[in-house]
Amino acid sequence: MTAQTNNGQSMKTSTFILILIATLLASCSSAPVTQTKPRPSNVEKYTAKPRPVSTPSGEFNPATVDIATAEQWLTDAKSLDPDESTELLLQAAEVLLREGELARADDVTGELITPELTADQALRLAIIRARVHRGHAEFAQALAQLSEPLVERAVLEAPVRRQMQYSQLRASLYEIEGDHLSAARERIFIDPLLTSSQQPANRESIWASLMQIPTTVLVKNINSTSNRDYIGWLELASIAKDNQNNIDAQVKQRDAWLRNWPQHPAHNALPGGLDKLNDLIVERADQVALILPVTGRLAAYGKAIRDGFFAAYYETLNEGGNVPQINQYDSNSTDINTLYQQVLDSGNKLVIGPLEKENLSALVASHPSTMNVPTLALNRIDGDRFPKGLYQFGLNPEDEAEQIADIAISKGYSRALILTPEGTWGQKVAAAFAQRWQSLNGRIVASQTFDASKNNYSQRIKSTLQIDKSQQRLQRLQQIIGIHPNYEPYRRSDVDFIFLLARPNEGRAIKPLLAYHYAGDIPVYATSHIYRGSNSPSKDRDINGVRFIDIPWIFDEKSAIRQEINTGIPSSPAYQRMYALGVDSFRLHLRLKQLRNGASARVFGETGTLTLNALGQIERELALAEIQDGIAVVNPMGIASKDAENDF
Repeated sequence: MTAQTNNGQSMKTSTFILILIATLLASCSSAPVTQTKPRPSNVEKYTAKPRPVSTPSGEFNPATVDIATAEQWLTDAKSLDPDESTELLLQAAEVLLREGELARADDVTGELITPELTADQALRLAIIRARVHRGHAEFAQALAQLSEPLVERAVLEAPVRRQMQYSQLRASLYEIEGDHLSAARERIFIDPLLTSSQQPANRESIWASLMQIPTTVLVKNINSTSNRDYIGWLELASIAKDNQNNIDAQVKQRDAWLRNWPQHPAHNALPGGLDKLNDLIVERADQVALILPVTGRLAAYGKAIRDGFFAAYYETLNEGGNVPQINQYDSNSTDINTLYQQVLDSGNKLVIGPLEKENLSALVASHPSTMNVPTLALNRIDGDRFPKGLYQFGLNPEDEAEQIADIAISKGYSRALILTPEGTWGQKVAAAFAQRWQSLNGRIVASQTFDASKNNYSQRIKSTLQIDKSQQRLQRLQQIIGIHPNYEPYRRSDVDFIFLLARPNEGRAIKPLLAYHYAGDIPVYATSHIYRGSNSPSKDRDINGVRFIDIPWIFDEKSAIRQEINTGIPSSPAYQRMYALGVDSFRLHLRLKQLRNGASARVFGETGTLTLNALGQIERELALAEIQDGIAVVNPMGIASKDAENDF
């Protein structure tokens, strides 16, 4: 295959590309996931061991009881013996939870002692207390209630409905805490207990959890249990996340899985677009245009994206995958619509680019209904309707703001304080966060801006936290009593967390000031802009405790492609995110139809987990990290809990 310039002549390959080819041809950067061969047996057991217990016809169901009856039970319980009283208290608490009365449900069961109860009562009490904790956003405490040994033994012999209630509650808590492997395991356990109409939604939840787990963790846990369904799910998930730039290799892995797992629950309804992979091979473009600015003010960004693109290109070639002919075009060489027509006249079947927003807007204006060929733009513009065949892919900060809103609501927060820079950029990101946050029924208690050039951080933070009002009250008190009381100012108390948009130097100034102004205990969630992209402990200690999201590329320093780029290009540290954008633009162009045809379809890229929305925009889900001792530590998504290796 050849890479050509827009005048049709062979392009002189850069020194970086020559180095990259030589290195990648020397060794493969990734190996296919090893398939675990099913253990031979006379009768292969594919299902979990559900230990179903028939539901007694007289089993209590709180959904059928009115609140007046529950109130009467509470009255009656006062005059009954302990055994009868305990049963009425548990039943009343379950009805109160249905009514949303968390405090009363907690109070009603407050004096019950788990070891003194029957196994079924102990399980019900644990579920009640876990639900109360969850309602107060105390998720770790809720999980602790469900993880007591006595409770875990009780669930083994519980009625089916109770098993499902327990496992669904525990799965939801694991998801909130970021332990997606345990969440998937709980849902796999209850899947055989569900009706055929309930199983599709449960399996979608299983898949969604597995897609949050790093491939290395999936592979590591394949042999952690003898449960057949669990092993099969882990293998299928690892296949979905492997070979993102080599569809042929992924098809071979998938077909081997189908042969090995003929009775698996996912066999006849493959998730994530895995059933559409053959279509991608048949319909992939054999000639692709890459339109980027390699001259002008954005040339450095365009070249970084190009280098990332070709890093993925040659990696695929090295692994024996099929790659198209790539024709390169400088977006600054002529008018974009003229250039686009030249691209079409040259026989290109797919276009990647442009990068510039103004060029993208011009293309959309001249193609109001349909693009001539699939076009993957490397930016995003505002609008609520775009031509068919246009896909917009960029590193938009608005996406990050929306994801932080999602994370915060999942943590049980409801009241947000916003801190952003003055100017259009800060306004747009703040607006994106606010819109998503309020759509989730979150409340914004305050929104404040700052200006780094004026160094007005302290003044703005102090005002927003209402420290000045506290100090004014102190002054009035001194005037009244005539003495100086021992008094410490205090901040407002109606803030659950702070959404922060700040560059590295701004963040390093703001976080210590929050502590100075009595707000050091308020969780801070920031976009990727707060982190420069490489470890700098001496400087980043000032932002200890800040949680932020960023692209996987930034955290994976052992990535073969990243190491090759960093070795081959001296200026690489300044353009890490652009290299990642280039790598993913290559991977995405192969899988646009897969994303378009499946709601659960994802591409696992260097810029995040990528999905497609209804407007043809690529949405990114980023990795969550926290600064600890000046180092960015990725949130342990998918790390199994202590009991993960137990057979179930």
